[in-house]
Amino acid sequence: MRFRIANYALVLMALAGPLRAEVVENLYLAEIPVESQDPEVRKTAIGQGMREVLVRVSGETMILGVPAIDAALDQPKRFVDRYRYQIRKLPGGDQLEVWAKFDEKAINKLLRDNRLPVWGRNRPVTLLWLVVDDRKTGRKLISTDSKDSDISTLVEQQARQRGLPLRLPLYDLSDRARLKVSDVWGNFEDRIIDASARYQTHSVLVGRVYKANSGSWSGSWTLYSDGRRSDWESSGASMGLALLPGVSGAADALAQRYAQVEDKTASPDLVKLQVEGVASLPAYNKVNKYLDSLDVVSRVEPMAIQPDSVVFNLTSRGGRLAVEEAISFGRMLIPDTPTAPQANSLSSSSTTPVTPAQPPASPSNQVDLVYRLVP
Repeated sequence: MRFRIANYALVLMALAGPLRAEVVENLYLAEIPVESQDPEVRKTAIGQGMREVLVRVSGETMILGVPAIDAALDQPKRFVDRYRYQIRKLPGGDQLEVWAKFDEKAINKLLRDNRLPVWGRNRPVTLLWLVVDDRKTGRKLISTDSKDSDISTLVEQQARQRGLPLRLPLYDLSDRARLKVSDVWGNFEDRIIDASARYQTHSVLVGRVYKANSGSWSGSWTLYSDGRRSDWESSGASMGLALLPGVSGAADALAQRYAQVEDKTASPDLVKLQVEGVASLPAYNKVNKYLDSLDVVSRVEPMAIQPDSVVFNLTSRGGRLAVEEAISFGRMLIPDTPTAPQANSLSSSSTTPVTPAQPPASPSNQVDLVYRLVP
């Protein structure tokens, strides 16, 4: 698979409304089919599961081959929090699996100690426009209502394995009025971006997969994200082998942008963030919990509480830009302009003040970032 990445004038940020991100669950969980409960079979399965988890958490397939990672994979049980056997019901019969939950701190430490990236749970959502041509039934666009459920299941499974939040379009009357199958096949960017606006996703992936005269399959892929365009090709003896590099390629490209390599020699950055529109105790708790959930934030401290806003000190890996980027994925806060500090208070009603434990806010020109809580 090869990439061509260019600065692209087409800006996906023109999509209407706040862009979508999603908290990806089960990043450290693997379920591996096995033939028996033999200890050696189990060890091999847990090693395979650890490989999947390392790729999913780092966002990079190239980490497999790093000497320190290979050494850790020789003793995968050291990184397992717990495991068990389970039976999965399949159309062809029951399948025995090893369910393994890996230790999040141990996995992250292994990656960071070896200067490898860690991609947090908060990840951008990608919309997939996929057209498949099998040379028999013609070109078909795969949607949420598509009859080709095997294809949609395959790409969705691959997206889950890579920890990539992926959406298929509805391709209802609204979509059809803006975009034809031939537009996707021709990769007409303006039309694709226009039709994608309603979904408010961070990125758009376009895939065109077809069967060649020889019987093999090929695919052409384009990812539009952050005003950039990435292109790559795929091929394989089956449709599935041509499909999977499309999803994996998108995950690779996004991980290169968002997975962070922690600089252990650098001190954590302090970012002073002011949030407007926080006029009650429930609103305060909501914002505090949200900021604490951001992957790039390791500590949240309220510094000053005002009648309609709160100033927080954030301890962040990556500083101001990392915090801005993390908040841009969500829908809770939108950029705002600072206001002058007022008397300290916070209440769930006008008569229930809350006294801050920290000193008053510094002047607004010393605040690094200012946002407003979305009602």
